[in-house]
Amino acid sequence: MQQAAQAVAERRPANIDQLVLIIQREFPRAGIRITGRARTVRRQAELMAQRIRANRLEFLGTYRTARHIIEMDEWYQRSPRATEQQTVDEFERLIHEARARGALVSNHLSDSARDISWPMGSARELDQIEVRIIELGATVLREPHAAGGRHWHVDW
Repeated sequence: MQQAAQAVAERRPANIDQLVLIIQREFPRAGIRITGRARTVRRQAELMAQRIRANRLEFLGTYRTARHIIEMDEWYQRSPRATEQQTVDEFERLIHEARARGALVSNHLSDSARDISWPMGSARELDQIEVRIIELGATVLREPHAAGGRHWHVDW
């Protein structure tokens, strides 16, 4: 009986929102709230452009090395006088090209990622929350210097 209950409790949530609800319920003092959901390609381009313009090395450390990331970085380095609008326009174009090739740019584009507020708690408590998210089938990227403010990016 106890094993059956545990098996039900450990079943993978049906979606990212259920996962966040479980984490909020299990860690109520962490004050976790969703701060980012699905995005349009344009919004993703805006956030990526803001990130590279704020800190190129952080941009490169945040995103997996992929053709579109290399292309964004190369364009940015060739275009030091580009405005933010020009950067966003080019990044939007590169994202569309990448997706047409079948590349995964961001799980926010497919509504299978959530940004959550940086949990409250000690380093040990934060590690426990991250381990639990991973146990439930997601991955976590801690983004302490994100353009929109520090948060955790959770991929489903």
